[in-house]
Amino acid sequence: MSFEKCYLQIINSLKGVEVVKDFPIGKYSRYKTGGYCDIAIFPKSEEEFKNAVSIVRGICPLEIVGAGTNLLVSDGGFQGAVILTEKMLSTKQSGNLYVAESGVKLSSVIRDLALNSLSGLEFAVGIPASVGGAVCMNAGCYGKSVGDYVRYVVTENGTLTKGDCEFGYRTSRFLKEKTAIIKVCFALNPSEPEVIEEKLKSYSNMRRNPKGKSCGSVFKNEGYFAGRVIDECGLKGYCKGGARVSEEHANFIIASDGATSQNIYDLIKTIKEKVYEKRQIVLSEELVYLGKF
Repeated sequence: MSFEKCYLQIINSLKGVEVVKDFPIGKYSRYKTGGYCDIAIFPKSEEEFKNAVSIVRGICPLEIVGAGTNLLVSDGGFQGAVILTEKMLSTKQSGNLYVAESGVKLSSVIRDLALNSLSGLEFAVGIPASVGGAVCMNAGCYGKSVGDYVRYVVTENGTLTKGDCEFGYRTSRFLKEKTAIIKVCFALNPSEPEVIEEKLKSYSNMRRNPKGKSCGSVFKNEGYFAGRVIDECGLKGYCKGGARVSEEHANFIIASDGATSQNIYDLIKTIKEKVYEKRQIVLSEELVYLGKF
């Protein structure tokens, strides 16, 4: 099916939903590099989201994008449709349970929980992810993960309990199967406001991200600290075009204003090759690729 036919079919099927042609999805990512996607869709409710996923999957390639935090978009863009969750912003609290749609920023959830004296996710303060992205990647730090506090997840295929989510280190069933997350229920612990505030301050002080455009940690820490291994291989400051390994933290790749996604991809590839050559360690990326590299 031609692009124009795909677009018209989606437009005609998704009445009232914002659909944009030739959307600059690369600018949406934290790196601000990369090209366009053919079609961008912005659902505002669970019903619109489910309908969009169901319709588009039968028409053209589809990807779901949250905050774009750990996304690297090909310079050639993505030939297909992207559903962006940024307008899926509903939240609801009942006792120690907190339900948030996939587009809600994790930082917003953490602030809301603090105001309602609910504790558990303070460790994630400073992680610039959406709820959907954080759960899909099972984001975490300091030995804790978002999946630890999930009660259930509503997806395009129904509701999954925590045990069905297959959470692992920076992975989940949703990532493996490319399943769309609609909303998440977290189970938290009641706590005193001052205790929560102290935890937030402590974790905030521990988090020191290097300056510059980055996606956060590029590689997973799988039985080793990737940044330390990369540093020991003498790669701090190493460059490919407008991309360089941060001198402050070697697990961060910083993109200059003139960087391309290909520069970043080539640097990642080089890092992996040199680390394997010197240490026989196979690094695995945390970031996600969109489009062809």
